[in-house]
Amino acid sequence: MAADTIRLGIVGAGGRGASFKSACDAIPGVKMEAVCDVDEARARRVAEITGAPQIFTDYEQMLEKADIDAVIVATPMPLHAPQSIAALRHDIHVLSEVPAAVSVEECKQLVQAVRESNAVYMMAENYIYAKPIVLVKELVRRGLFGTTYYAEGEYIHELKELNELTPWRRRWQTGINGNTYPTHSIGPILEWMPGDRVVSVCCAGSGHHYLDPRGDLYENEDTTITLCKMRSGGLVKLRLDMLSDRPHAMNVYQLQGTDGCYESARAPGEQDRVWLRSLCPDMNTWLPLHELEEQFLPEDWRRQEELARRTGHGGGDYFVVADFINAIRGERPPAVDVHYALDMTLPGLMSQISIAQGGRWVEIPDSRVWGTDAEPKPQLQMVYPPHRFSSLPEPPIPDGYRLRNLRAGEEEKYLALMRRVGFAEHWTVADVQRFMRNVLPGGFFVVDHIATGDLVATAMANHSPNEQHPNGGVLDWVAVDPAHQGQGLGKVVTAAVVRLLIQRGYQQIYLLTDDWRLPAIAIYLSLGWEPYVYNEEMRQRWDRVLQQIRR
Repeated sequence: MAADTIRLGIVGAGGRGASFKSACDAIPGVKMEAVCDVDEARARRVAEITGAPQIFTDYEQMLEKADIDAVIVATPMPLHAPQSIAALRHDIHVLSEVPAAVSVEECKQLVQAVRESNAVYMMAENYIYAKPIVLVKELVRRGLFGTTYYAEGEYIHELKELNELTPWRRRWQTGINGNTYPTHSIGPILEWMPGDRVVSVCCAGSGHHYLDPRGDLYENEDTTITLCKMRSGGLVKLRLDMLSDRPHAMNVYQLQGTDGCYESARAPGEQDRVWLRSLCPDMNTWLPLHELEEQFLPEDWRRQEELARRTGHGGGDYFVVADFINAIRGERPPAVDVHYALDMTLPGLMSQISIAQGGRWVEIPDSRVWGTDAEPKPQLQMVYPPHRFSSLPEPPIPDGYRLRNLRAGEEEKYLALMRRVGFAEHWTVADVQRFMRNVLPGGFFVVDHIATGDLVATAMANHSPNEQHPNGGVLDWVAVDPAHQGQGLGKVVTAAVVRLLIQRGYQQIYLLTDDWRLPAIAIYLSLGWEPYVYNEEMRQRWDRVLQQIRR
């Protein structure tokens, strides 16, 4: 065997993994060395197809015993990150199927593993290699679109039957609300907005109209729309639909720039089309995109097109594997490294939080600053422990005050309170109305001062899952007018929120706060809240806070 031969293993060989065979066969110096699948008979069939001499049903054993340089992770979604991390810890190069991970915590673990490994990590997002995507990217690179500032990506793929054949999809693709499969939609768009990334998302759904064979509703709404605000100020719209009865439309895109726009074909017989100010006589004339191939399609893609077409996904599988092998050999960086992979993965994960919170805009973390001095510190967390639910304190409401819910028409009074407290500098009435829609019913508490009619204290009860509390209810936006402090009003609204969350059946009740909010933390402690410590950094921060409170 040649010294520069790359020996590959595939995990998940019986399903998606087997489809990489033709791509690997097309690349010189690549040998399929080992296959792994939990179904031994299936693994043996794939070994016969690929010529791999080693067969495993245990992934860890393959990593430890197989003589491989790299592994293709082609297993179900929830295994992508754990299996990638395991390989990286063995300094085995990783080509992972999409998405990169199924939780933010997994994303952080993946980044750490890549930093600590000597191996290459790349995500196998193959849609970015499709001919129309590559051609539009080249037009953007040459400046023919001007500044790109808006795009749309749709992944419409009815797979209710496939849910039953591959049950993991029923949990991870249609069993979670939000955009559970974002990379094929956002990946090409990021290619057309080079250097940009999504910084926040909001997500909403169209409701539930289909039942699975057991008569249960799919947790994912039939269509979800995720709006993505870009760091540059641009806007992207993503549509995901894996349930609606209709023909597939998995490669649907639009791109708008200051000097051009692109619209992909939506159905058989239609053409991809482009308008470019410098090439079109007026703003009413479209060009078929394919007419620009001869002049603008990159030579590297054109030279390998015939070879790539013999592999899967319109040649995408070939280019993915070729780029991965070139990255292993040090000829170029991985086309989709860990941070670019998370730029495509995190918007989907955060969309799931947004839709659970009624479409609230949610920030997208930047994996590039994780574990560095530039990474902003997360807020402290406190939890109200379930063993205290039956003995929740009931602070008395002082004379002259009244606890109730915020009413429609009181938005300006609420804004006035929050501005006196130091919040809401840029909030509008529309922001408050959005809060009122998204807060749990009966959960927008205020205290009014009967003599003046002013609102003087407030707190909200929200459904707000996060990494530590995946089914959590949160105590949100606690505020007391400085002129009315010392009356115990903070305790009144806090206890009201906790009581409502308990009544609604929440077992995970938490709040977020800052290290310097010592008076507020002291109140929470007196009401039975406890610090939530989930890593050593949090332990150290809480030790400092508690020492300051005890002084």
